[in-house]
Amino acid sequence: MKRASLLALLLASACWVPVERGRQMEARIQRLEGESELSARQLEEQRAVLRDRIAAADGKIAEVQKKLDELNATAHRTGADLAVNQDRLVEDVRRLSGTLEELAHRLDLVDQALAQQKSDTDARFAALKGSGALDELEARRKVEQLKLPSDKGEFLALAQAQEAKGERAVARVLYEDFVKRWPSDPRAADAHFRLGELWYGDKRWREAILEYGKVAQDFPRSDKAPDALLRTGESMLALDLKDDARGLFEEVVSRYPRSTAAQRAKARLHDLAAGGKKKPAPKRR
Repeated sequence: MKRASLLALLLASACWVPVERGRQMEARIQRLEGESELSARQLEEQRAVLRDRIAAADGKIAEVQKKLDELNATAHRTGADLAVNQDRLVEDVRRLSGTLEELAHRLDLVDQALAQQKSDTDARFAALKGSGALDELEARRKVEQLKLPSDKGEFLALAQAQEAKGERAVARVLYEDFVKRWPSDPRAADAHFRLGELWYGDKRWREAILEYGKVAQDFPRSDKAPDALLRTGESMLALDLKDDARGLFEEVVSRYPRSTAAQRAKARLHDLAAGGKKKPAPKRR
């Protein structure tokens, strides 16, 4: 009904930071990104040089080994000559092997520096973006330590288990990963709904609306669709968008008349008709 104006209104209502301050923060992040890219490029150049030197050392060792094989196969050479040349070539192999080990060690150090730089850069940018970004970064690090199943059902169960034990940020990351991996799977409706509930519980109404909306739009036959549409309306009420909320409650009653969500939607409509201003308290399911 008034859906076209909804996103524009939500985006407009989110501009809490003064424009100039936002520009300054953006410029700072861009400057840090430039510095990080320069440092990473320098490390990558060192890495490329080391790899070339390792390849050259490998080639030299192969060349020396070939000469050793040729000497061993040469029957007409005297034993003394063969021994001298063989000893010299063996020493060359030993020296080149030492150089190769040193280069490999230096390459490992460069790889470690690149990994550490990426970790530090992610943390710095997350700190600039606020506590929410820091929480997400920490949650992603926790997820990397988990053994992620390849089975869809087990993956969703893992996310639900993390949520049940209070790891809400970790659960959110897992639900997001689920819908990215299997966007059309019927169980994606459950993942989107749980994401909506997590955002709703944090009073992040806009994010909750987007997740509930994906359930109602992409999975209208899901058993979560009626509740998703209802919760979208309740999120609208929390944003004081009563007309939009009213339209959604009416849609719940019309599309899912026999559902529990329809009964709750009727109660919301009654409150709105009576002029009630009370906003729904966030619920965690």
